[in-house]
Amino acid sequence: MQAPDAKNKFDYTDEVLEIIRGKDVSDESIKQKLRGIFTKIIADVEADGDNLMAEYEKVIKEEEEAQASAEAKAKAESAEAKGKREARAERRLIHEDTEAAVEIMRTIHQTTAPLRHNKWRKPNAGFTNKNIRIIGKIGQGGFGAVYLIENIETKVQYAMKTQLKRENDDEPMMTPPAWRGAETPPVTPSSEASKRSAKAMKERHLITKRFNETKCYLQYIRSSHPSICNLEAFFDLEQPEDNGHCHIFEYCQWGNLENIVKQYYDTPRWGTGEPEGSIWTHKPKDMPTIYKHAAIPEAFIWHVYMQTTDALSFLHGDHELNKKPEFHSRNQVIVLDIKLDNIFLKNSGKANTYPTVKIGDFGEATYVPYGELRWHDTGNTVCVAPEEPYLSAKYDVWCVGMSLYILSHSGRRPKRTEVDGKEDKKDKPNWGLCDPQLSKVLAKELEKPREMEVEKRLTAAQILDHIRPIAEETIRLTYRPLQNWARPELQVIFEEGIIERVEEGGALSDITESEEEEEEEDVDDDDDDDDDDDDDDNDDDDDDDEDEGGVTGNEPSGGGEVGAVGGVGEEVEIRPPRPPGTLDPGENKTEEQLAKERLAKERLRRQQEEELRRQQQDELTRQQEEKLRRQQQEEKLRRQQQDELIRQQEEELGRQQEEESRRQQEEELRRRQEEELKRRQKEELRRQQEDKLIKQQEEELRRQQEEGQPEEITSLAPPRKRRLIRCRKLRAYRE
Repeated sequence: MQAPDAKNKFDYTDEVLEIIRGKDVSDESIKQKLRGIFTKIIADVEADGDNLMAEYEKVIKEEEEAQASAEAKAKAESAEAKGKREARAERRLIHEDTEAAVEIMRTIHQTTAPLRHNKWRKPNAGFTNKNIRIIGKIGQGGFGAVYLIENIETKVQYAMKTQLKRENDDEPMMTPPAWRGAETPPVTPSSEASKRSAKAMKERHLITKRFNETKCYLQYIRSSHPSICNLEAFFDLEQPEDNGHCHIFEYCQWGNLENIVKQYYDTPRWGTGEPEGSIWTHKPKDMPTIYKHAAIPEAFIWHVYMQTTDALSFLHGDHELNKKPEFHSRNQVIVLDIKLDNIFLKNSGKANTYPTVKIGDFGEATYVPYGELRWHDTGNTVCVAPEEPYLSAKYDVWCVGMSLYILSHSGRRPKRTEVDGKEDKKDKPNWGLCDPQLSKVLAKELEKPREMEVEKRLTAAQILDHIRPIAEETIRLTYRPLQNWARPELQVIFEEGIIERVEEGGALSDITESEEEEEEEDVDDDDDDDDDDDDDDNDDDDDDDEDEGGVTGNEPSGGGEVGAVGGVGEEVEIRPPRPPGTLDPGENKTEEQLAKERLAKERLRRQQEEELRRQQQDELTRQQEEKLRRQQQEEKLRRQQQDELIRQQEEELGRQQEEESRRQQEEELRRRQEEELKRRQKEELRRQQEDKLIKQQEEELRRQQEEGQPEEITSLAPPRKRRLIRCRKLRAYRE
């Protein structure tokens, strides 16, 4: 007998058999048929469950897709709204910068005091309070802002640094040690301690810095040095809310070294590696760091090293320029604030050369007799010098060494080991290895300004004398230009003439009104979104009523023959809600809508024209660059051919000179041999004549003796005869 299926909960065979047995039915086939029936039942139930599950999963998937689509749409709308807010905030900042620039220009135009020029600059910049025009804003800090200005008459650009009184944090100021005087100076009207608030102290300190910088230029720097940022003019600003001071310096187009480090190492880029005509983008996310496309050229680091030490040797009194009469008996100028932000780069104006290095910001400078020390609380260097706070001119050398360390280590700063959260300035920092693309010669030379023992640290002039020939030769052989994207851009470029218009009237009011209208439109859009949400909530409530058995909106109310919407059997069309601004069929557009459409079309047309113009300009630029590259290659090839020709000519000339020299030597040797031969012949002839004469005299003497004539007395003979007698006696003696 077949046992019941334990897995089939619908198997009621035994119960059915009990019923059937009551009727005396005992056929085995009946039992099998019943079990087959219940097996079919469970299969049908399982199949139905699978179908229901598949439908459920399909519905869930559709809901998830709809939710994802709605989230993407909301995200896109929020991104668009965010973009509008950012654009609005940027315009607001530009408006604030414009208002600040207008206020400064208004103050300059209304001042009665003349602009004071640096008397040592010949010729001066020729500024008046009427010929200054602000082009844009270079940067901004806690002290004020730096503007790019232009002399309207000469069309020369300068950098104008506005320094206003500011409210800083109330950090305690360090006092000098006891050996320099009392810890707390006496309270006098002229002392810093007479100021009652930290803000007043900071304002006094700012004014002192600006006065000190002006003093440094006029009394110590004077006619200046090529690697020092020149001061052109200075004047005071008197504004209703704040007073300040303005300095006008020469404009350094390449910014400072901090910007170079940031552009090369802190801003990721990826491109073809070409310096010009390339599209630079961010490096792919998972790309290894070995594929970094660019690094600061080694020749540029040598260039900065050489020119900064050259400027320091001038400031420290060890330069050839210090021999001028104007610098006699001048103290050493210790800058104390040399860092990447204060080392500027000015376009040299020459092709295939690096920008000229310029040291600037002398607000913290101090002046000491040659070779002496000065107590000073700096706190400006990246890595504290071991000799602080007793500083000398070699402190500036240390600061230059720290700046060069950052340039040669991909922007990394040196660090010391901390103990209890503090650094011991006597400990040697953890100097890392230089970048692998740099030479060992440069790495070794960069260690000189980082010498820990101040007595062993070389002066700027000593370092300059040592590295100048190496740097010049390395720059000549390995020159590689800086990338164009490393050149900074202006933070704000003012529209031409807008400052003059705003100064004369209310040019910014229209822009402000348009911004307020845009904000009101955004608020209206938010209200519309809230209304839509309320409508959605109402629809949900209606759906809930429908589920509970209530009257739907498409059915007749009250169950009569005629409903609230239509008659009997009439289907009501449910239209989806239209987007805002969409017209119904047959509805005419208003003048406002037509104007908006025309404005949108005009804007699209201008964008297309601008894009086409930009593409044409890019193509023209690319063609010009290609032409320039070909010309440079041809010029390089021509120069190489010319150099090869000159080298061959020099070799030929050298061979000719060697041949001529050899011929002259042979001629001289032959001439000397001929002269020696002639001399010997003359000597032989003279000797023969003397022998002949002696023989004649001997024969004469013999003849006289034979004839009985007395012997000649030598002392009475003439000189010539006496010589012959002596010669005859000498020969007789030899024989």
